[in-house]
Amino acid sequence: MKTIFTKFSIIAIAVSTLIACNNDDDATPVVVEEPTCSDGIMNGDETGIDCGGSCMPCEMASNPGRRADLYVTNNTDGNITKYSVSGDSIVTYTTTSTAAEGIYYDAESDLLVQASRSGLMLDAYAGTSTLGTASINASFSTFTDLNSPRELAVSGDYYVVADNGENKFFVYYKVGNSFALYYTVEVPFPVWGIAFKGNDLYAVVDTTSDLAVYSDFIVNAMDGMMYPSKRVTIEGIVRTHGLTYDGTNDVMIMTDIGAASNATDDGGFHVISEFSTKFDALSDGEVLPVGMQTRIAGSSTMMGNPIDVAYDSETGAIYIAEVGNGKILGFTDWGDGGDISPSLEIDLATASSIYFSSDETDGNVGMSSMNQTTRLYTTSTADGTITVYDGSGAMVSMISSASASSEGIYYNAFDDALLLGSRSEGELQYYSDFSTLMSGGSATAAFAADLPTSSSREIAVYGNKVVVADNPANMFYVYSYNGSSFTLENTFDPGFPVWGITFKGGDLLAVVDTTSDLAIFEDFFSNTMDGALTPTKRVSIGGIVRTHGITYSAADDVLVMTDIGLAAGGALDGGINVIQDFSAVIEATADGGSISIADQNIIEGLSTLMNNPIDVAYDHKTKTVFVSDIATGAVLGFSNALSASGNIAPSVNNTLTSASSLYLYNN
Repeated sequence: MKTIFTKFSIIAIAVSTLIACNNDDDATPVVVEEPTCSDGIMNGDETGIDCGGSCMPCEMASNPGRRADLYVTNNTDGNITKYSVSGDSIVTYTTTSTAAEGIYYDAESDLLVQASRSGLMLDAYAGTSTLGTASINASFSTFTDLNSPRELAVSGDYYVVADNGENKFFVYYKVGNSFALYYTVEVPFPVWGIAFKGNDLYAVVDTTSDLAVYSDFIVNAMDGMMYPSKRVTIEGIVRTHGLTYDGTNDVMIMTDIGAASNATDDGGFHVISEFSTKFDALSDGEVLPVGMQTRIAGSSTMMGNPIDVAYDSETGAIYIAEVGNGKILGFTDWGDGGDISPSLEIDLATASSIYFSSDETDGNVGMSSMNQTTRLYTTSTADGTITVYDGSGAMVSMISSASASSEGIYYNAFDDALLLGSRSEGELQYYSDFSTLMSGGSATAAFAADLPTSSSREIAVYGNKVVVADNPANMFYVYSYNGSSFTLENTFDPGFPVWGITFKGGDLLAVVDTTSDLAIFEDFFSNTMDGALTPTKRVSIGGIVRTHGITYSAADDVLVMTDIGLAAGGALDGGINVIQDFSAVIEATADGGSISIADQNIIEGLSTLMNNPIDVAYDHKTKTVFVSDIATGAVLGFSNALSASGNIAPSVNNTLTSASSLYLYNN
């Protein structure tokens, strides 16, 4: 934005904001003593609007005269644009930066803070509230610590900068009129938008549709690598960048920039209401279904690359910094989502970060996540009983099912439902209200689907889709479910013997039975035609004789596979192979290549008591690996599995005859 508004720029703003206002012919901004909607001059002195006119949607300013300000950065000239929503005014603060991203305003101390991409520092500007359009100098700054700042989140006197140059969080502590670098946190994924919810820091995972959280971030922050407390997928988003959270309405909003190559019309944003309930119910690596969100997208929205988002809980208005089309956009009537036009449109070249500030909404970051639970659900091929353990391995309950032999299990916390692969009945079974069942009781399946064959080995769930690995026919059967029925969607032949399967985002990872191989089917659900399905990549895992079980942790980026050794049994020749930084390792491994023993942590030997570890689960909170050993008849747990290796004794040893599948729910 220019610091002086010409007649042309005033008209452009008036048109783009859908304002039918009179503009002075004078090129100099005019100060109006009694501001009204018809003012049309963005000079920062307004205190109210006339909603009787057509200037501003009244729902954006339901309390005329309230302080309701948008602060926006840009990557064209580094200046700060302040737009008064209720006052219908714009002022521009000219800074020494030439590009900026990351903005925050502290109304109590009248301190405006911007992350300078050109200066590679945080700049703090004091006393801006009394200024109109003006050139401002930083009152104080950090050192030039930054590399490529993208977003700023504030908790008390702690200022966190997400920097995607090296994927780090720079944590500063404000002491009086100075910043001190508190910690430099390394992040194991590409970063962009960040926001606090209580003491928890939420971060988008750039290049994906994922959302990660760092619980009690400031207390746990440290120099060096920090893995998130949980990472989940937000279904329906192509690639996310911006996010904001409001504790008053418990709403999380995330932007979707679509394809990076299209900066014109494929963007959008997702509104997640009742966010705490939904997010807290998800286990690490799970999917928040698009049906539990409201999506606003389409050509009418003018969004091509919505880089950041802000929210006014007082009016329900959502504001977007649209870098692709160079605009500030506002949406009011977005309730049902869809392809809707913005209520507010202001031109701002390369608009980057956006922050909303008002007396009603400042500091409404809500509360941290509560009621975290770890439960290990297990099956048996001996009697179909479902046995549940807590994170320490202590038994919580035993429930008799409508199956006499089971393999493949999953717990859905949204619906309090348990999905079970029944080998005896040849069914995929659904048990509702599972947590209400008392230990020692029995459960009746609410509904079921017939499996084409009767030898399910594992199930993997992505949103409302269930994949069953069945090894007599060596097929993948894909079902959808809606709480009242299963529907067979697809039947795929992967061309190899199947057993364990798991999801890594939208990619299906599958063991190749009778071998040491791992097969990867990228973007699995993009396949819609029944028949042969060729893996995107197939690699061998060094050190494994024959693999069966597999699991992936999104939070820790850890893959664990089991080695059953010789299928004949009788010897304690089983083991588990742990691969840390799996994303980087698998990317560096060519199709047909091998992941070396040097890239793994292997637990095996007589002391492990592993004979035929048929399935595996991983607790990222305690770094414990659980296995079900069908030959030994036990559920075993190995603590410190990322560092402990070799011939070690299990820390958990629970007898379970013909133990088969495991599922760890860990929210």
